[in-house]
Amino acid sequence: MEVDFKELVVNEFSGKNAQLLYIKKAKEGLWDSESYFFKQYFTKKKASILDIGCGTGRTTIPLVKKGFTVVGIDITPAMISNAKNIAKKNKLRIDYRVGDATRLAFENESFDYALFSNQGWTQIPGKKNRLSALTEVCRILKPQGMYIFTAHIRKWTSKYFFFYLKQWMRFYLLKPLGFPIEEIEFGDRLFERPAADPKEAAASKQYIHIPAKKEVMRSIQKSGFEILEVNGSMQRSYSRPSKDLPTFFICRKK
Repeated sequence: MEVDFKELVVNEFSGKNAQLLYIKKAKEGLWDSESYFFKQYFTKKKASILDIGCGTGRTTIPLVKKGFTVVGIDITPAMISNAKNIAKKNKLRIDYRVGDATRLAFENESFDYALFSNQGWTQIPGKKNRLSALTEVCRILKPQGMYIFTAHIRKWTSKYFFFYLKQWMRFYLLKPLGFPIEEIEFGDRLFERPAADPKEAAASKQYIHIPAKKEVMRSIQKSGFEILEVNGSMQRSYSRPSKDLPTFFICRKK
């Protein structure tokens, strides 16, 4: 039976382990790299921002505190419920809504800026759906509006060569022969997310797509954006360096 990856994503992030983890993440605030790019490109004071895949508010809260008007959306109702609780406890008035990035419930040219943090765009299953999300963001942005999102990029380096060779063989050789391969596109990954609390239930399965950089750039250009910067060298946090850096894509509506 074919896996419903969208349902898998929603169910995984609705689970208790994920909610415990993201409630903790809400207190972490912006990565140093996010702070850098937002300062560089979100320059209009009191601008309107759509925070897509906002989770429990890790990026939403600091942007609101900086004076922006922010709407946070997430496809997982449990995330929005906890985001509202966290905002209430901190006496913050934040507009959080359940929403699907591929079908944004906003009028054309509603926002100055938009972001999709924490590789959320690559957790949208299917190339067509990821392109739809980009097109939708472009639609709801004002002319010259800025969009910032991140992705882990597929790298055929010595460190990952044999992993991706195995994935290539699974998808292009074994799947056509009828083997039960769950991935629907080359670059799809299913992996186990460890429990947030050792006392809690076992790890859960998580989906993400690891694209080639050219794949992402082609989708951006098809959607109506121009690419201002592609940067995969910025640490998430200078105090907690990461070995697996996400790539930032800085886009502007044409």
